[in-house]
Amino acid sequence: MSTSPAAVPTTPSLHTGESYQEKAWRKFREQPLVPIGTLVTCGALIMATVKMRRGDSQSLNNWLRVRVIAQGATIAAVCAGTYALGSTAGEETKQTRQLDEIQAHREARAGRDRKEFEDRLKVAERQWKETEGALSGRDSNTNIAKGDSTSKALPSVQGQMPQSASSRSATSWWWSKWPWGGSSAS
Repeated sequence: MSTSPAAVPTTPSLHTGESYQEKAWRKFREQPLVPIGTLVTCGALIMATVKMRRGDSQSLNNWLRVRVIAQGATIAAVCAGTYALGSTAGEETKQTRQLDEIQAHREARAGRDRKEFEDRLKVAERQWKETEGALSGRDSNTNIAKGDSTSKALPSVQGQMPQSASSRSATSWWWSKWPWGGSSAS
């Protein structure tokens, strides 16, 4: 047999993360009359049992009356504590409601900000595409000016502006004057 005293369980509660001892102490501080009333009721019942074994009926009746009074006082303390905590819970409910309203307001504002951002992003993408389209059109005009007829950006311009023989010879004369240019005989 083991001679060590029975250990009090100290496993944490599932909901609050506090041990049973911490929870009991917290409950005792919240409603001190309830555990005191419970101890008085149990003490009166034990004394009534002792008096019954001894056969003292007058004292037994007195201790049973004390037990009933202590038990009634304990129940009254439980009801009073529940009422007091209920009124405190009403304030907590009001605070919780206010916090929920604040959270909903933040979420609505975040939604509006997200929508505005998406709208600005769409406008920026549209402007970027327009700018890119304008730049690609300018590049095709540059290719046409260089004589590159493979560009399909402006086919009607290529058909309207045929090159004359004099402009082709002038271009090749100009090109031949540069050190990296073509041959001098065109």
